[in-house]
Amino acid sequence: MSKPAPSRLPAPKFATGQLGLSLIELLISMALGLLLTLGVTQIYLSGNETYRQTQGLAHAQESTRFVSAVLNPDLRTAGSFGCLAEMGRPLDQVVDNRLNGGLTVPLTQAVQGWEYTGTGPGDSITLAGALATPTAGNWTSGTAGANLPANLVGSVVTNSDVIIVNALTPLGVPVNAANPQNGNSINLTGSSGVDVNRVVLATRGDCSEGELFQKSNNASASAITMAGGNVNPGNNGNNFNLPYDPQTRVYEFTSMAYYIGQGTNGEPALFRRLMTPLQAPQELVSGVETLQILYGVDTNGTNAADSYLPANQVADWDSVASVRFSVLTRSQDEVLDEENDRSFDMLGSEVAQANNGDRRVRLVSVSTTALRGRM
Repeated sequence: MSKPAPSRLPAPKFATGQLGLSLIELLISMALGLLLTLGVTQIYLSGNETYRQTQGLAHAQESTRFVSAVLNPDLRTAGSFGCLAEMGRPLDQVVDNRLNGGLTVPLTQAVQGWEYTGTGPGDSITLAGALATPTAGNWTSGTAGANLPANLVGSVVTNSDVIIVNALTPLGVPVNAANPQNGNSINLTGSSGVDVNRVVLATRGDCSEGELFQKSNNASASAITMAGGNVNPGNNGNNFNLPYDPQTRVYEFTSMAYYIGQGTNGEPALFRRLMTPLQAPQELVSGVETLQILYGVDTNGTNAADSYLPANQVADWDSVASVRFSVLTRSQDEVLDEENDRSFDMLGSEVAQANNGDRRVRLVSVSTTALRGRM
C-alpha cells in the first residue's frame, strides 16, 4: 500500500508594506514636539520674567524699609537733651559749648533742612537722566534763605532735599562713682564705646548745666578725656569748667546730615555725613532716586504740628515738632515688559521719571515722625 504524499505548507508571505514613519507622520511629530518645546520655553520665560519683576520689586521695597529704619529713629531722638531740656532754660544758657567754631546747625535746634529749588508742594519735578551735583545756591533754608552748607556742596544731587539732625545718645556705662573726675577726664566704669575725636555732652548730676566738647581718647578707654586745640574743631582749652560728680551723665552728640548722592556703583543712593567733627560721607542704601521733606510746624504751642511746610518756608526751626519725608526707590535692573513713564506724587510734588521713563520698578513711600525732644 502506497503512502500518501506529504502535504506541502504554503510558502510564507513577506510583508511588502511600509517600514518606519512616513514623511507626513514625521512632520506631524516634529510639529508636535516643536509646539511642546515652545510651550515649555514660554512657561520658563514667563516664570523667569515674573521672578525678575518680583526680585526688582523686593529690592525697591527693601530699600524703602531700610531708609525708614535709618531715618525714623534718628528723627525721633532729634533735640532730645535729657534732663537739660527740663530745666526750663534755653540750651545755649545751660550748655557751655567748648568747641572751637560753631555747629553747622545751632545746638538749640533739633533739625534744619534745605529745600532744592522748585521741588516743593505743587511743583513739577523731572528727575535728571544723569546725576549732577549743583552749587549751593540751588538750596534754601528758612525764610531767610540760607544756602546749603559748604561741606555738603558737591555731594548732593539735583532735586534732593537735605536735613541735618542734632541728637544725643546716652553712654551705656555709668560714671565711676568712686572717682568721677580726674583732671581733664571723666572716669567711667568701663569702655566708653565712643570713637576718638567725637563730640560729647557731659551734665552735672543735678542737670543744672553741662559742657559740650570734643574727646581725645579712643573707644576702648574707660574715661572721656577732653581734647585741646590740636584737633578739628578742637576745644577752647582742655580742662573742664565744671566739677562732675557720681550722678554725672555723659552722652555722645551727633550732628548728622542726610541726602541723596551718587553711590559707588553710579546709582543714586541715600547718604549720611557726620558734620562735627566732619567725616567722609557714608553710603547707606542704593537705588534711592530722590528725598522730599516737609516740616511739621507748631504755631499754637501745643507741641504738635499745625501745618507741614518745605524747608524754605520754615520761619522758626525751634517750632518744628515733626518731620514728614518721602523717598522714591527703584529696582537695580530693568525688569518690566514695557517702559513705564508714570509720574509719582511725593508730598504734593509731581515727580516724573528721567528720559520719559524706563523699565525699572519704582515705589514711593511716606513716613511721619514726631520729634521726641519737642513733645
